[in-house]
Amino acid sequence: MFANLTFWQLLLKGGWTMVVLLGFSLASWFIIFERLIRYHQAQLDVDHFMLKIKKLVQSNRHVEAGDLCQVSSGPVAATLKAGLRHFKKGALSAREAMERVSAMELIRLEQYLSFLGTIGSVSPFVGLFGTVLGIISAFSALAGDTGVGPAVVANGIAEALVATAAGLFTAVPAVIAYNYFVRRATRFDTEMATAASDLLDTLYAKGSGEELEPSPPVGNRPARG
Repeated sequence: MFANLTFWQLLLKGGWTMVVLLGFSLASWFIIFERLIRYHQAQLDVDHFMLKIKKLVQSNRHVEAGDLCQVSSGPVAATLKAGLRHFKKGALSAREAMERVSAMELIRLEQYLSFLGTIGSVSPFVGLFGTVLGIISAFSALAGDTGVGPAVVANGIAEALVATAAGLFTAVPAVIAYNYFVRRATRFDTEMATAASDLLDTLYAKGSGEELEPSPPVGNRPARG
């Protein structure tokens, strides 16, 4: 039935809800590609990076450690840079500085994810709404014109179901991408927390004369959807 239809003809058959779903689809794919690039840029070999930082700190080369964080990308490097910048003010000041930076980095990592999740949740309902409107229109035509046969009604219902298919087509990649990005953001958050704790232990483990007060670890905040 739709084999010879162009994309735009199929879009028109689905009704105005298809325009909404097209906008949702374009927005979701923009977010997906933007987040993929952002997360790729934020990726860092944390174990190798922390090994370098610890060696520099243990050698009292704090300025070089800060410079290494400066030239390195990602939320872990940004978090450690804040701690190294404030370590002379004491352990509490360094911890609070890293908490603030890690919180801001997590917000940046989770940017647009709530909208992506909303698209994945709402799109099937928008498609279903378009289908319901199409079915209502088809049966209204059947009731108003005795010359309309079942084949015409079936054609109208088939056209209305295009909206449901479009809603699912929009929702599935959005939901998959949302779950993937939430897991990635949680992993970054854990890496920031672990790296910050390791840095504090290295800075104040011995010879500082300052005891680290127990407190909740940096990071490990629930991901915001």
